Amino acid sequence: MTEQITAKNESEELEKELSIYRALKPYIGKCLTLNHDLNNPLAGIIGYGEFLMEEATELTDEQRGFLKQILTCAARMEKIVTDLSDHKIQLSEKIDLSSVTKMYEKIEKN
Repeated sequence: MTEQITAKNESEELEKELSIYRALKPYIGKCLTLNHDLNNPLAGIIGYGEFLMEEATELTDEQRGFLKQILTCAARMEKIVTDLSDHKIQLSEKIDLSSVTKMYEKIEKN
């Protein structure tokens, strides 16, 4: 009787872990896609902004200042997106299903 209760408890724990994994998996993938989708236009904004700064001889000081602000904001956004992506990659690498597999094997034997 005790083994059945233990197997049931392990099964419930297993279901919790699997539900967390199922919930995280698409989130991690979506974050990586979002990273790619946002980084491409940000790279363009930064690249064209830097090009404009090099050619800024005809810009007023105020326009040059605005352009610097645009580049600063774009760089901040790029860092946020990259940090988010890196964090999700680290999370996905930490997901270890070996304990889940072992629990399933133990439950199947009982």
